Amino acid sequence: MIGPLRRFELGQQSPAGEVKLDKKQDVGFRAALGSIVPVDRLQIVCNGKVVRELALSADHKHADVEGRLPIDSTGWCVLRAFSDKAEYPILDLYPYATTSPVYVDVAGAPLRSAQDARYFLTWMERLISAAQSSAAWNADTEKQLVLTMFERARQKYEDIAKPRH
Repeated sequence: MIGPLRRFELGQQSPAGEVKLDKKQDVGFRAALGSIVPVDRLQIVCNGKVVRELALSADHKHADVEGRLPIDSTGWCVLRAFSDKAEYPILDLYPYATTSPVYVDVAGAPLRSAQDARYFLTWMERLISAAQSSAAWNADTEKQLVLTMFERARQKYEDIAKPRH
């Protein structure tokens, strides 16, 4: 698939970088898009929520936007571009692209989303079940190693999903 090309910086950090803040504050961003087909939406998403819809060029193939975002919690932000339908020559369900996250640390507060943790807890339980029932392992030690890693992840998500008082 050929998808839209995009560039994203938050607080002068590129994707996979980390913005460290002492307190909640507005942070500068830069976003750019180039696409061979029009896209319907260009958005900044932070912690799973759309926080800014960005303007596209008249032909919906380009964008170059700078601004500021209010950042009030530890988490992550990405830039994503997509359309509602396929358009030749992208022969997929629809054009879609997202950056990797720029991580944000606000005053050292941990990232804790019980809702997200419950989702991944269910996912890990499915992976553990599939791994246990699979006969496609090269050796039992391989299977046990993978199950141990999955169980550690399951326990981590279980801890995050617990209600905080």
